[in-house]
Amino acid sequence: MPKVTFGHTGNTVELANGSSLIDLEDTGKSEVPFGCRSAACGTCAIDVTAGMNNLSPKNEDEIDLLDTLDMDGDKRRLACQCTLYGDITIIPIN
Repeated sequence: MPKVTFGHTGNTVELANGSSLIDLEDTGKSEVPFGCRSAACGTCAIDVTAGMNNLSPKNEDEIDLLDTLDMDGDKRRLACQCTLYGDITIIPIN
């Protein structure tokens, strides 16, 4: 199972391949706050410091909100819009 590592603490959570990062909430070990869960608020913004290729590509809603919030960048993602396909390391922004 792919691992999500939180860059600031080194804590890890395993999720099933193909899981949404929203599933982090179900583990009780998430360090990512989730608000709207639908690319409308930006609460779950993260920087992906390793394994970006192990996430689904950005969709139009994610791109638009990141641009609106002036949070766009190569490493910035909205966790609510990411599907996991391998190990990643992330740093929550909020």
